[in-house]
Amino acid sequence: MSLFVVRVWKWQDSRDSSNRISTMEDRGIAPSILGRYFILNTNRITDLQDLSTLTVPKSSFLYFDNPFDRREGYSYIECDHSAAQIIAHFDDVPASQAVTLPIVPHNQPWGTPYFPLRAPVNTIVGIWAIAYVDRYNPDPNHYVWVCYTKGAFKRVEVLCSIDIGWPTLTSTTTTATTARGQ
Repeated sequence: MSLFVVRVWKWQDSRDSSNRISTMEDRGIAPSILGRYFILNTNRITDLQDLSTLTVPKSSFLYFDNPFDRREGYSYIECDHSAAQIIAHFDDVPASQAVTLPIVPHNQPWGTPYFPLRAPVNTIVGIWAIAYVDRYNPDPNHYVWVCYTKGAFKRVEVLCSIDIGWPTLTSTTTTATTARGQ
C-alpha cells in the first residue's frame, strides 16, 4: 500500500455516471491531454488494464473511495501511468504508516463572520485510510482536499494547509542548438 501522484483524465463515478474531471478544467484543450493531478492509494485499485500506445502511457482501473462500505460503488479511472508503473507503486514502502494532516477548521482558510480564522488542527491519519488528495480549490499551491475514511462507513473530506509541490500542467519544449564549424 502506498500513495502516488497521477494525472487523471477520466474519473467516472458508478453511482451517477458523472465525471469528476469537469469540462471547465480543459481550458480549451481536450481533457484527455490536460486532466487533473491526484494522489491516489494503491489499496483501493482493482481491475487494472493497460491502455498504453507506443507514445502515451495510459491505464484504466476501478477505484473505491471507501472499500469497506458495500453501499459505496466504484469509480472508473483513466490516467497517465501504464499498468506496469502502477504495479510498481504497489511495491513502494511508505516512510511512515501515518501522516499528520493540518486540517483547516470548518474548511474555511480565510475565515468568515461565523467562523473566524483559526490555525490548522493537526490530525494523524493512517496511510491506509486515505482515499485521495485533490488540489482542486482556489489556492492549489497552499491547500488541498484530502478524502479519507474513518471506521467502516464514515467518509471525511477536509481542506488541509499543505504545499505538496505538484507537477505543473504546462509543457516545456527544449530546443537543441548546434555550433557550426567547431
